[in-house]
Amino acid sequence: MTSVLIVDDEPAVRDIMARWVASLGLQPKTAATADEALATLRTRHYDLAVIDVMMPGRDGLWLASQLQRDHPHTAVIIATADTNLLDSDSQNSPVADRPIADFLVKPFQRDRFALAVDRGRQWRKQTLEELQWHARLALELRDRTHEICSIIRERSAAGIAELDALMEITFERVPETMAHSDRVARYADSVARELRIEHAPALDILDLAARLHDVGKAAMPEALITKPSPLTVGESAIMRRHVDAGAEILASTETLADAAPIVHASHEWFGGTGYPRKLAGSAIPLASRIIAVADAYDAMTHVSRRYRPPVSPDAALEELVRHAPQQFDPYVCKAFISVLGRH
Repeated sequence: MTSVLIVDDEPAVRDIMARWVASLGLQPKTAATADEALATLRTRHYDLAVIDVMMPGRDGLWLASQLQRDHPHTAVIIATADTNLLDSDSQNSPVADRPIADFLVKPFQRDRFALAVDRGRQWRKQTLEELQWHARLALELRDRTHEICSIIRERSAAGIAELDALMEITFERVPETMAHSDRVARYADSVARELRIEHAPALDILDLAARLHDVGKAAMPEALITKPSPLTVGESAIMRRHVDAGAEILASTETLADAAPIVHASHEWFGGTGYPRKLAGSAIPLASRIIAVADAYDAMTHVSRRYRPPVSPDAALEELVRHAPQQFDPYVCKAFISVLGRH
């Protein structure tokens, strides 16, 4: 039976909402304060929570934030007499970034309450379905990663070079990444030379990592690779794991393993808000910082998607400069712009 936690400091309001919940065939539980609600949440989970905003002590918005942190699959319905909260599109709204299932404006009638509860149940159903979908995607990513590692080992045992085996797999599964990776490698080599990196082994590893920076996408579920519309937040989180998959694949080899840590850090941001480890500044390998700039520029100017057409070289350079030093190393950006200026 669907359970509903009702949090309101007015006894009469709590009681009538509890009766309404019971009349809908659902199981109500009431609390008079945010602290009382938290106490009951420590002993059991609730499918929905109807929360009044103005309460003594901690308010309902604080409680909603606690719920969304510790019980993210509980549908939150906010009850308030403050209509300003309904403007959730405003950046100044205290609920702008919160996943609220519905709002109830006090005073409200039973029919409107029943509609909010129904919306909450639909929100929870959709959230759980998305969770299951993401779990299936993560499992498929893991299995495909292990499969690629096994194929490379098998082909290597048959006398095929590991690089050739991996490039063949990548071409079979994500052929669109091949030309992109070649361009990124050329950009990266030019930037490295602009930065006076002349050590041959370092240049070789940079070239290898640049050409293989997207190999993890070969392990990505087909549903994400071929999706014509923008990915959801959860799907994007799975897609970001292509750097983990790529690093795992490379680390499993004998001849390509040196490129693994560079590929793994190729989506870190210079300011420390990238992924997967939130490295910052010099903690990010220089080769990774070079690839990040080259990759972003080529993605903006060449990689076309139905929902994001390419932009002009000048516009792409403006984006690079605008996002340094938050995303890109300004030192690397300057070298990249110098390289393009000569060509």
